[in-house]
Amino acid sequence: MNRNLYTQRRTFDREVINMTNVLTNPDGFFSELSARDTNLKIPFAIVLVAAIIAAISAAMMVSAMTSLLPEEAVPFAAIGAAAGAIGGLIMQFILWLLYAGVFYVISIFFGGEGSFKRCLEFTGYGFIPTIIGAVIGLAVMMTVLPTIEFSLEDPQLFQQTLMQNPLMQASSIIGILLTLWSANIWIFGIKHARNISTKNALITVGVPVGLYLLYSISMMYKMGI
Repeated sequence: MNRNLYTQRRTFDREVINMTNVLTNPDGFFSELSARDTNLKIPFAIVLVAAIIAAISAAMMVSAMTSLLPEEAVPFAAIGAAAGAIGGLIMQFILWLLYAGVFYVISIFFGGEGSFKRCLEFTGYGFIPTIIGAVIGLAVMMTVLPTIEFSLEDPQLFQQTLMQNPLMQASSIIGILLTLWSANIWIFGIKHARNISTKNALITVGVPVGLYLLYSISMMYKMGI
């Protein structure tokens, strides 16, 4: 019994070490993972954790915006909070599929080989920085939302005030940096998932992520960040 527990502990420790490699040495991590069968369980769990935290943040946002509604509208506020949570939960999985699909299609032009399932698996690991960003975002929301007044006459003012808060601005900048970290993981993930060169993987990932970042920065600029 003790020997079995020791073996299981060694296996668990080895898996944890391997998981840290995806952040510190993604090239080596995906090179090793490529020799194994495709397994979506861990990537699914990673995206699920990010989705749950995003759902909580979305529900808090909607709840704050509907807290001053008339008493007769309270049931609709609850529905709105639930809808916000569901939307936040689903969005991460949509992004997972979307990123994997775009990476898969672009890599075709570079002679990419390998299944979409493998591409989906490796793309999922790139959401680990998203978890960090979601935790930071949730902490900022919990700190900032109670300090902001919401006006029914001008709901847009609430969003502007929220986004101009220094903590929210810092959170947005950190989010951009974490997206770049995700992109670094995706580059090596796609390199091994689709059997293409690092240069071609950089283009495959860099184009869609670059466009997304440009859009995000432009939206931040419009909101006065």
